[in-house]
Amino acid sequence: MTNFKEMSLNELRKYVLANRQDQEAWDEFVSRPRPNAITVPADTPLEEQERILRDAINRNKERERLN
Repeated sequence: MTNFKEMSLNELRKYVLANRQDQEAWDEFVSRPRPNAITVPADTPLEEQERILRDAINRNKERERLN
């Protein structure tokens, strides 16, 4: 039996992609926090959600440009 809790998120992702029928692996994968996830409360107006997303995209582009 594979210990999914010991795998990094990237290792687990690769495992899930290679073993798509493994429900236990999938459950562990979707339960993991995503460090780069952008969360916005559901009651945030659409215009504000769009601004938040645009800002995040621009920050990411700037980070990539500097690397």
